[in-house]
Amino acid sequence: MGNASHAERGGRRPSIFAEHLGDGALDEFEAVLNEAEQLLGPDSIPPIDEITDFNAATAALESGWQSIRTAFSDGQALAERIDCANIDDLMHRMIRNERIVRTAQVRHRDAVVRLVRETLADLRDVETVDGLISAGAEAVCRLGFDRSIVSRVENNTWMTEFVHLEGDSEWGAEILAAGRAHPVPLVHGLPEDEARRRCKPILVTRVQEREAVHQAVADASASRSYVAAPIMPGKRLLGFVHGDRFFHRGEVTDFDAELIGVFSQGFSFALERALLAEELEQMRATVRQIGLGLQGYAEHGASPSPTPGFIPPHAWQGGSPVRGPEPHVGDVELTRREYDVFQLMAQGDTNHRIARRLSISEGTVKSHVKHILRKLGAANRAEAVARWHSAQSQHIGS
Repeated sequence: MGNASHAERGGRRPSIFAEHLGDGALDEFEAVLNEAEQLLGPDSIPPIDEITDFNAATAALESGWQSIRTAFSDGQALAERIDCANIDDLMHRMIRNERIVRTAQVRHRDAVVRLVRETLADLRDVETVDGLISAGAEAVCRLGFDRSIVSRVENNTWMTEFVHLEGDSEWGAEILAAGRAHPVPLVHGLPEDEARRRCKPILVTRVQEREAVHQAVADASASRSYVAAPIMPGKRLLGFVHGDRFFHRGEVTDFDAELIGVFSQGFSFALERALLAEELEQMRATVRQIGLGLQGYAEHGASPSPTPGFIPPHAWQGGSPVRGPEPHVGDVELTRREYDVFQLMAQGDTNHRIARRLSISEGTVKSHVKHILRKLGAANRAEAVARWHSAQSQHIGS
């Protein structure tokens, strides 16, 4: 996933550890570490602000405990700082705090794992690819991340598809625009390529110091660390899920990588199912169109010829259709690309979906739509689509 002003956007939030420990337990935890530092001297205990996850909290308590045990062997030196009764009390409090931290960590992990299952269950009700991509990005943030990105991979090119950012949708749009303007080849050296090859999530740290990252997204997001998980139903790579914690203190952890990994596995199969459903619907639409054409030929005794907009399967070579003369809608001539866009408009596709299917930008789609409306003299898309269906009916009846 740098603009200095971004550091203030959305505000800073407590660490995940502090949020789940609770105010009372957190106060006691900080008091114990402060007392240990007074006893053992400066720099003997990590600063509170640097303890941002459960593992770091446990390590700090264990370090303090071991340091006190070591110092306790030198009774004369400790007697000059604190009496033995206070030392004994502090050691017992450190043990109690370690037990509280570990219990809170287990509760947190259990809760998040349950949330992953619930989130994936909710995604079963999302039927479209576009809807699933946006819902998936939002779901990642519900798992405790501040920002998430869902990307796709086509022809070994990594393209940003959707960005969800808690508390700052404008910044999210900026990150999305940067990613879309700069698709990158998925080459050796990128962390995402390693995630693809290993078929598992990867944790990426020190992002701003790395060259082998998606530089446009890294600059726009100012991310410090993130997790990337491949969207892979089987061996087929569809894209990636990314998540980071820009607003919370602390970095993403190995547990975060495991978490997004579990989510991405379920999300992979949901996305594959939606893609197959859309492909099937497109095939059905083509069959219906062929059927209408054949019905028209039978009723009017016409010689069979392709209906407007229909390109027979054998005409496709390397993903590009063999083109005939420039197409018409009624007596209006459109360019081939305008006609392609118009076909998809008539099927009800959004500008975003049209752009993805034709591998062009949404801005280009909007420009084509504008030209189509002007040529047809239509006030809006609905009126233009009505002209399309009228022209289809006239063709079949002629």
